[in-house]
Amino acid sequence: MKSLLIIIFLLHCLLHTTNSAENSTEVLTKFLANVNQNLATLYNREVLANWQLEVKGPNYLYALLQSELTSEEIMNYVQSIAPKVTKFNRLNIGNPQQQRQLSQIPERGYEALSPADLKLMYIVTKNMGDIYKNTKLCSYHDRKQCNLTLIPSVQHILHNSNDVAEIEYYWLEWRRKTGMPAKQDFMSFVELYRKTAQLNGFPTPSEFWYKDLEENSAQTATLLESFMQRLQPLFQEFHAHVRGKLRKLYGEELIPRGKPYPQNLAEIFIGNAFRRADPEWYIEFPYPEVGMPNITSGLLRRGLNNAQRVFWNVAEYFRSMGMPQIEDTFWSHNARPKADLDEEELRCWHKAWKFYGIKRVNFSYCPLVDEERFFNMYEALADVYYYRAYDQQPTLFAEEPFPNFSDGLGKMFSLSASSPRYLEKLKVLERARVSKELRINRLYWQGLRTIFLIPVFYVLDRYRVDVLDERLNISDNCAYWQLTTDFTGAEPPVSRSNEDFDAPAKLLIEVDDQYTSQIMSTVLQYQLYQHFCEITGQYKPNDENYPLDLCDLSNQRQIGPLVMEAMSLGSSKSYKDILQIMTKESAINMDGLLAYFQPLYEWLVEQNRLDDVEIGWEPTRKCS
Repeated sequence: MKSLLIIIFLLHCLLHTTNSAENSTEVLTKFLANVNQNLATLYNREVLANWQLEVKGPNYLYALLQSELTSEEIMNYVQSIAPKVTKFNRLNIGNPQQQRQLSQIPERGYEALSPADLKLMYIVTKNMGDIYKNTKLCSYHDRKQCNLTLIPSVQHILHNSNDVAEIEYYWLEWRRKTGMPAKQDFMSFVELYRKTAQLNGFPTPSEFWYKDLEENSAQTATLLESFMQRLQPLFQEFHAHVRGKLRKLYGEELIPRGKPYPQNLAEIFIGNAFRRADPEWYIEFPYPEVGMPNITSGLLRRGLNNAQRVFWNVAEYFRSMGMPQIEDTFWSHNARPKADLDEEELRCWHKAWKFYGIKRVNFSYCPLVDEERFFNMYEALADVYYYRAYDQQPTLFAEEPFPNFSDGLGKMFSLSASSPRYLEKLKVLERARVSKELRINRLYWQGLRTIFLIPVFYVLDRYRVDVLDERLNISDNCAYWQLTTDFTGAEPPVSRSNEDFDAPAKLLIEVDDQYTSQIMSTVLQYQLYQHFCEITGQYKPNDENYPLDLCDLSNQRQIGPLVMEAMSLGSSKSYKDILQIMTKESAINMDGLLAYFQPLYEWLVEQNRLDDVEIGWEPTRKCS
């Protein structure tokens, strides 16, 4: 009898546990449905307000107020549901998709701080941003004229000056007026960030820093180190060539053999590749007599003289790859020009605007027509396709799998569109212009804009992560310069010490802006490009008739379905799963980037040999 009672009791407990689990799963299902609906409503209000600011101008007060209020509502809502999210995570219930939705609910972030600490966090981040925006430098030639902003005033002076003393003056003045003044705020930011990570349940600040990458900090560090190791041979050859060019410009006393080059002079040389109008005016190309084709004049000659015509030509490019045709009414119903063009043309870009839970994408466009805006149209239209592809996903999955993933995909399409073979087909580039010399010039220009940025981004993230995790002392300015020299081959133009504080000069715009996802995105675009070019037969390794940099993906209809399937998943799967669908590989790697720049690498190796320039550099002795 006693045994029978025990069995009945155990059965009762089992049934109660089963019913409890079923009830909990039902509660979770309802909770997630409410979260998706509520976030969609809040997100759409924020998107609509920001869209209105884009097309009506930043002084449209109603939209500005709506944007600020909705941002606050989103933060409050996320804070209000945080205890339930924590409880459901602890219970470990629901199917894998429900558990993934839980993981996609935004963390409280800084809002986990106490009210006093939260207020301080907003103050110190704003202070650092204000230092960048509002710092005024005195003119080198007239020290009483002290109204020069870094951008565009000082930037314009530096890119048009050959006076080494003037260039060095502005480099030092910027750091003198921003570095030490920002140090206390930067130290406060670091302490508050550490608190934020702990309050959000992360074991280390670096885990919180990399939380959106679906990799832990050790895995991310390993991935980044592998990128830097694979990039090193190409970077060192390119660095040696640039150092040789700087030596011709400034002499061996300023640019000695085997040493890191001065950061101030190198930044101007590399920065000239970002000059919008006719880069050959500012860059000595490998083959100056060939130069670079004028894409802007080619667009105008072809009749692509307004944004609407560019849009429909780019839309045809996507359609030719087997992607859905965009309806004729899109331009009239969904597209609007960006406002306030002459306020800052640098920010005049095309942009897609997604909404949540409804099938709508808006589009703002820059009315200017030039080379950069032309290729930007491919990136913006790729986003239109992306947002439409995952519009069936719940709000929590209506995102990219990691920040800047969509940017990598969009830039892959613009990279394909920049192929000389495609530009010939589009009649933007005259036939018979594609030569080995033109290809090397083009790769050289692209390399200055790509290859030199990756080590800089790596140093900026590595420095902050090492400071946050207390592997690096925040006052150790020389450790910052050691990192900078080791990975970028640059050193300060004058001696520095731990009495200086130089890192914030590079970090003041957004001190918590993470660059690792931008590195991953850059590497990803070349990986995707290589794969699609290979499966379509447009790129054949070791075949000089089918090099990667000339690959044209237009009219390759098998690409569209692959891309649309991957896009439709949003963030419902990890980026590794989505990458597997597109490329049959689950890891991001450097193969595509290195294959793309292989002709440039071979040219650099040979040219460096002929010029007798040294490869590599010694450690800096400019900081002690």
